[in-house]
Amino acid sequence: MENHMSMTMLTVFQIIGVSAAYFGVTLALPWILLGGKFAQLRTAARFMACFVTGNFFCMNLVFLLQLLHISNRFTLVAGTLAPFIAVAVRRRQACLSALEKGLRSLRVVSEGEMGVKTLMLRTGRRMRKMSSGWLGEWLSSRWPDVLLTLGILGMLLYIYGGNAVNVYGYCSSDMVLHNYWINYMDQNRIFVDGVYPFGFHCIIYYLHEVFSVPVYVLLRVFALPQTLMIHMALFAFLKLVCKSRYTPYVGLTAYIMWGILYQYTYYRYYAPLPQEYGMMFVLPAVYFAIAFLQKKDILSGDGKKKKTAKDARLLLLLFAASVSLTLTVHFYDTIMAGLLCGGIAVGFCFRCFRWRYLRRLVLAGVTGILIAVLPMAAAYAMGTPLQGSLHWGMNMISAGGEDKEDSGENAQKEENKSPGKTEAGVSWKSLGTKLDHVLGEMQYYVTNDSRAAAEFMLGSVGVLLALGMLWYILRRPDYGAVLVSVGVFMGIASILQASAKLGLPQLMEVSRYSVYIGYGLPIVWSLCADAAVYLLFRERKGIHIGGLVMLGAACAVVLLTGLRKPVCISAYESNGAVTCVTNILRENPKGATWTICSSNDERQMIWGEGYHYEMIQFLRNLQKIGEGVSVTIPTDTVYFFIEKVPLLYLDYMNTIRPEKKVSLKGAATELPKSGGILPYIEEERWVTMSHMYYWARAFQELYPNEMEVYYETDEFICYRVRQNGYKLYDFAIDYGYNK
Repeated sequence: MENHMSMTMLTVFQIIGVSAAYFGVTLALPWILLGGKFAQLRTAARFMACFVTGNFFCMNLVFLLQLLHISNRFTLVAGTLAPFIAVAVRRRQACLSALEKGLRSLRVVSEGEMGVKTLMLRTGRRMRKMSSGWLGEWLSSRWPDVLLTLGILGMLLYIYGGNAVNVYGYCSSDMVLHNYWINYMDQNRIFVDGVYPFGFHCIIYYLHEVFSVPVYVLLRVFALPQTLMIHMALFAFLKLVCKSRYTPYVGLTAYIMWGILYQYTYYRYYAPLPQEYGMMFVLPAVYFAIAFLQKKDILSGDGKKKKTAKDARLLLLLFAASVSLTLTVHFYDTIMAGLLCGGIAVGFCFRCFRWRYLRRLVLAGVTGILIAVLPMAAAYAMGTPLQGSLHWGMNMISAGGEDKEDSGENAQKEENKSPGKTEAGVSWKSLGTKLDHVLGEMQYYVTNDSRAAAEFMLGSVGVLLALGMLWYILRRPDYGAVLVSVGVFMGIASILQASAKLGLPQLMEVSRYSVYIGYGLPIVWSLCADAAVYLLFRERKGIHIGGLVMLGAACAVVLLTGLRKPVCISAYESNGAVTCVTNILRENPKGATWTICSSNDERQMIWGEGYHYEMIQFLRNLQKIGEGVSVTIPTDTVYFFIEKVPLLYLDYMNTIRPEKKVSLKGAATELPKSGGILPYIEEERWVTMSHMYYWARAFQELYPNEMEVYYETDEFICYRVRQNGYKLYDFAIDYGYNK
């Protein structure tokens, strides 16, 4: 219990530290450096601009240094400080004056002309004056927003924070592979497994190298700050496109707390995965494109037109950077951003297809894609092959398209066989069948298997489109275009989710669409509420009261129809194993040699610190005892990680708790003969762990003083063996189940 509490507290501090480092580099530093450049933007847009700029800079800095093979802490810190140094040189007079003023204050204190208490008193007075001045004035009109935003953050921590601090291992099996890729970046070997969108890995490597945080710790705890930023990007977007101050909270509250969404739409947020990390850049790309199209005149000239042109160029730069980030992180995010841009083209058709708008948008988008492709193209040109996932994705798209078209043609032929139907009748029947397919897939993938919820979701998209058309008629085309753009995108995404049944090309795994559809639904709901409130009040003050009423109604609906409960995701590594890894890394001094014998996950976690011995290989070597084979491990200390209740490594939703314990029956079963990860999956993992457990007990009987229990819980045990490097133990003993 004490170990669990201490590990939980350590995890909390790690989350706080990693969050401070990440937000400081990607949000605070750009805000300090570029605050003046973004001054004309609204607060939410400035927030978007800063984190887009910060991530864009960090990712491309790492790419550059990695490809030049000079990436290390010194070059990364120097590269990060370079823009600040350039600004200081450019504004050296102001900087020198500020430095001189600071040194003067320090001299006054150091020479005793002013006491420390007096200095603290003056500083306190200045801070009080600041808080009662512009800060107090800013908060006086925004305190409801501040309270509601804190409420949103509280809900996010309630839903996702518990799992983050109580489950220590990786919550996705992909993490081991990502850990492996990032580890090799320490050696300036980016793309070690082939060319792949590496933006997420660049950020994790940057935090690891600059702040000395172990990679395995980052991959354990980064999910929570990543999830917070994904939702804050959604919140900022809603703040920018809604007319009422409070309607953005309608969709966001429903998305976080409503129980009608299926777990797959959000359970990937419990792990720091590249696809979800890239989601935070999709909506900034959409907003900056919309903001550019809402500029009434982008021609350069004098006065107001010149300022408009300057603002438009800034929006295009931010749009290009956002598009670049989606592809740099994950191509699925670029597909979604492309579909959203298609929706914008429909919604803003009255302006988007004007040449002076279109050519600038296309040029910015292409530039962003080229920037993202450039590092990957450079590596490919130097002989690095494509990573297997890229081949798989391209093959799935091409194969999926062919197969689905054939199935669609066959389905149409079957429909046309119905006798006695007119052509119009067949058409309506076909349309009804397709709509039923769309609703069926949404019911299965997006809702908790509720047809009514699926109909409500798809119906809300239809209502949004209708409201958008209404605002066209009411001569608010820029506002109506936003509604239509989102509605068109959600309609396309819903159709593509049913691509397997509609005979359409399959651009990605069908289940992945649900993640984006779930992310888009709060936008639909907030905009529907906002459009209704705006219709009633227009620009009058009552629009904010109407927004509060809508928020209250949404909260009531959520409470009455069922709240969502926090999901506890089972990790792919036990809490005991991570606790032991943490303690082993802390306790063993530099120069000490040690080995962990376990399943494969710890291999990447202890990269560069200790050695790893694969458990299945250890057991297979024990089977050769009759051939006179000895099994020795030439390090000062050896740790054996054994699960008494083996994990369910391939549980699809990873929420089922394992119950099957190691047993004599499992040890009597023949060892798995498969390679790779297969000996650690489901039934095979139970057999492997059973063999290991009964070997450890037999070895402890032979060497009770040397084979000590290092850590034990009801589900996990770790044994430690200390040995003389000149007289190693032979672990090859007959434990009764060697054959």
